[in-house]
Amino acid sequence: MAILDRVLGALDALARGAAIALTTGILLILCAQIFFRYVLNSSILWSEEVATWCLVWLVFIGSAVIMRRWEHIHIPMLIQWLPLGTRPGLIVFAKLATGVAAALLAYYGLQWVLGPVHIRSQASGINTRWIKLAVPLGAGLMTLFALRAALEDIRHWRGRDLEYFSGYGDLGVDEAADARPGVPTPTPDT
Repeated sequence: MAILDRVLGALDALARGAAIALTTGILLILCAQIFFRYVLNSSILWSEEVATWCLVWLVFIGSAVIMRRWEHIHIPMLIQWLPLGTRPGLIVFAKLATGVAAALLAYYGLQWVLGPVHIRSQASGINTRWIKLAVPLGAGLMTLFALRAALEDIRHWRGRDLEYFSGYGDLGVDEAADARPGVPTPTPDT
């Protein structure tokens, strides 16, 4: 598992770097387009197209980064309602189902990339195969990260470490009682 964690850590660091580079690229392209259009009264023909393609890549690479930390949007109410003893099964199932869905997306995305229907952009001359490659690459990373998270949960579940699962579903607002209307703020004993 240590080697797998190092490989996944390196992939995660690479994906985070790519996400930062893509975000920076989008901002620079859009700022340049605004400058050229409103200051120089001349548009950059390829700017909107390339910024959109960078955004596609950012969505898939960024999703993988979020998947690594399991920070994507979720609704924890069901998990909070379950007794602690039944939570691990549902959590592992959810992570495995997420991994399977991402694997299917990666598989069909790869079929799409390898397929014959690609065009060359009129504005930038980039082949759309490079843009479509974001789907199987990002979904493949999501698959790896989801399955690794499921393996970690299975390890804790098999070890009967239910304390590990007690924090699942918490929103992190327990310390901020004022964030929940109707809940009195505890006063320290003096």
